Amino acid sequence: MVADESPTAAIRRDPAAIEVRCAPAIGERSGPRERKIRRFGPYPEPVTTSTHTTGHRTRPGLPPAATLELFYDLIFVAAIVVLSDSYSHSPTAQDLGWLAIVFALIWLVWMQTSLLFNLSGSDSSIIRFMVLAQMMLLVLAAVSASDGVYEHSEYVGPIYAVILLLLAAMHWFIERSDAGMRRYVRRRIAACLVGAVIFVATPLYPDPGYLIFWIAGFLVILAPSLHPDPMAGRPVRREHLVERFGAFTIIMLGESFVKTALTASIGQMEGLDLICLTGTFLIVFSIWWLYFAHVPEAGPPTGHSGHVAWMMTHLPLHLCIVGIAVGAAKAISQSDHDLEPQIIPFLSVPLVGVLTSLAVLELLAGEGRSNKVAGLYAGVAASVLALGLLAAAFDPEGIEATSLVLAALMIGTVVVVTRLRAGDRAAALAADG
Repeated sequence: MVADESPTAAIRRDPAAIEVRCAPAIGERSGPRERKIRRFGPYPEPVTTSTHTTGHRTRPGLPPAATLELFYDLIFVAAIVVLSDSYSHSPTAQDLGWLAIVFALIWLVWMQTSLLFNLSGSDSSIIRFMVLAQMMLLVLAAVSASDGVYEHSEYVGPIYAVILLLLAAMHWFIERSDAGMRRYVRRRIAACLVGAVIFVATPLYPDPGYLIFWIAGFLVILAPSLHPDPMAGRPVRREHLVERFGAFTIIMLGESFVKTALTASIGQMEGLDLICLTGTFLIVFSIWWLYFAHVPEAGPPTGHSGHVAWMMTHLPLHLCIVGIAVGAAKAISQSDHDLEPQIIPFLSVPLVGVLTSLAVLELLAGEGRSNKVAGLYAGVAASVLALGLLAAAFDPEGIEATSLVLAALMIGTVVVVTRLRAGDRAAALAADG
């Protein structure tokens, strides 16, 4: 930039000089300006270049890569809706375990594909067709899994094996165009191939003993991410990572609203339905507030192990959000004379999981009063658990009152956390002079 030259003139002279900074890359220390942006902006700034928010170079004639990722997320949520709906009609311990395992398998494919998008800047029609094929297979797997543990579940394993082979092919194709991805890709390809062998043999395993093999397959696919250098030296685009997990989280929260509203529309909007519907909406709204007020702003901690822990903490968070949707659907669909004693834990236990996951994310952030906020989340989680146990034991039919009390606890948590954050911002302003 020439002396005394205005920024606008510099941009006109050299458009490539434009730099957009949202947050430092993994392992990079942030300067005062970046810290100020992260402190006061709950959302990362989009990358305003031709690469869209994903960083991919979209070829002429192809839809933006960001729209494909959003489409990808929506298909995953559609599959999860199918799974959660089947569990709503058969809420046994076996079906709960089944839902959790299948959800974890689907979520793991989503995470690995999202990381591939993050680390690779390549884009092509072939990759897009592979992604579309993966989306179709995931829907088929969810439809098959929705039949339950003992009904046609033997099809889920082979379908998931094909999904893993397709994921391995995506990694292999990207390695051909980006030699720097070789170490990262080969680890994932090996894990996908071993996992595919485990899952394709599902019909040969005892029923339902094959779930043990499935857990082993899950760990095999996850193993490369637990490596001391999980990204094989590749830099992680932090803003894209935050955007992907934030988008998936908000879509999951939206799925809770959709499932609850659809269930409420089946019956009359009066009495139990209206009260529980109100309480559930307030609970989900509070989760949205607590997550997006700080988690995207703080982002994953520096260091590869830190951001892997940050990503994996979203697995129980997303699973418990699905659990809240199932619990709310069951609560508002029960008539006054047909209440089940176990309804309350369906709502309280997933909420405990959400609060615990938020507490872990706060500890990973390690900023300002994160320890105090994490302690608050842990205390509220303990209160929710105690309230759920007491209500189930002494007032099993009081789901209306329980849902409103849980909503009040969550709203109160939002108020307290917001005040703590305000104290952090005031201290930061005072420190900046």
